[in-house]
Amino acid sequence: MALEQTIDKPVKAYNIAVIDDDTAEINMYGEVVSKYPVDWWTGEKIPGNFIALDEFLQDLKEIEDKANIIIHINSVGGDFYAGLSIYNRLKGLPGNITTINDGLAASAASIIFQAGDTRKMNAGSNLMMHGVSGLLFDYYNIEQLKAIIKQFTAHNNAAIGVYAERSGKTKEECKNLMTGETWLTGQEAVDAGFADEVIDSAPIQMRLTEDQHFLMANGVLFSTHRMSSIPQGILVGNIVVPAGKTLAHPEKNKQTGGKESMEIKTLEEMKQAFPEFVAQMETAAKEAGRAEGARAERERLQAIEDIENAIADKDIVRNAKYGEKPLTAEQLALVAMQQEARIKAAVLDGMQNDGKATEGVKAAPNKGNEENTQKEDEAELVHGAVEVFQSMMGGKRNG
Repeated sequence: MALEQTIDKPVKAYNIAVIDDDTAEINMYGEVVSKYPVDWWTGEKIPGNFIALDEFLQDLKEIEDKANIIIHINSVGGDFYAGLSIYNRLKGLPGNITTINDGLAASAASIIFQAGDTRKMNAGSNLMMHGVSGLLFDYYNIEQLKAIIKQFTAHNNAAIGVYAERSGKTKEECKNLMTGETWLTGQEAVDAGFADEVIDSAPIQMRLTEDQHFLMANGVLFSTHRMSSIPQGILVGNIVVPAGKTLAHPEKNKQTGGKESMEIKTLEEMKQAFPEFVAQMETAAKEAGRAEGARAERERLQAIEDIENAIADKDIVRNAKYGEKPLTAEQLALVAMQQEARIKAAVLDGMQNDGKATEGVKAAPNKGNEENTQKEDEAELVHGAVEVFQSMMGGKRNG
């Protein structure tokens, strides 16, 4: 039964263990995320080494009163604010915090590493710092882009503040180190103030896959899709990667700092590679659809209002706007023309029937100029009306 419970329990990319009454140890081996990514079709968690902020902070409560907490880090980093939140929470604990870089502390993980009252680097481990970046899509105007730049600047300033506080360097110096990417080995990190000591240990094993999609650090496989460059001293090849893994991440030429190209060919591969991004795209598409629908409806109503004064029957205008079957301005115009044509046809039929009824009727004796003038006026009105209706029917005349 105990074995079944262990198998069923979700595997986390970190492990928290109580060593004794005063000491606890945390192993953080994975990618830092704000929330554990899930498949947007099934809602199931996506397999991977993810250190989810909400889960980690909840589990941290079990040991937060310990006098000594030792944190081993081997992480490519990930979500900046998730890493910053973990850093602040660790800094706020009452006990003594020791952070140890077992292999790699990159990006957001380098922020977490700074939380140690004592920060230890293995001689062959790597610390990587860089400025924040984000993936943008959709259309943006100048003001929106300025707002995004302002947000990125605020993110960078938060990271600069952490690095400057813990290293003793000026903010300008830390800003320069974050431009592009800065990689530091054990002693280099100590010399720069980002670590306190180098410890003797077994050599750190790091190796890249041939396509450089993955980095193996002390037996843990990380995607390199968040890195714009990797030190050229890391060996390449001789890594067994689980089947299908290479399709899940963008390809980069690390030697040349080349731009990303994608091997993803199906929607399923896209979901596996970028679950959070795909979820954002889905939400954005829905919002864009709603916005486009609202815009189209405003344009439809405006187009109807532009022609409604020329339509005598206001009922069909009202139904076109708000009825069960709304019409466009073009459809409304066609309905109005058809209705007008029917009215014209009925009037002309009536006039023709009236004409037939008067056949054979002789004129009454002349009663004088006054009566003649009156009849001439009536005839002129009738003639004018006929011309108007004939013109409305296309300008055709009989005879």
